[in-house]
Amino acid sequence: MKMGVGGLSAEVDRFLDQILSDLAHDDVKGRLKRLRYVIDRVNLDLSIGAAQPQMWQTSPLFRKAR
Repeated sequence: MKMGVGGLSAEVDRFLDQILSDLAHDDVKGRLKRLRYVIDRVNLDLSIGAAQPQMWQTSPLFRKAR
């Protein structure tokens, strides 16, 4: 996946819209909890990928990036 900073920003915005779309805008606690979960999942996937490079090929978070 090759894109500039603007393209990446748009992708992040789309991703956030998808993971937060079912929560009310004023549900700050729920939105923060969901964001924390997503951050933890990404960190876990990156850690596993760093420890086991072959995991990058099967990781659902990075399948589309190839």
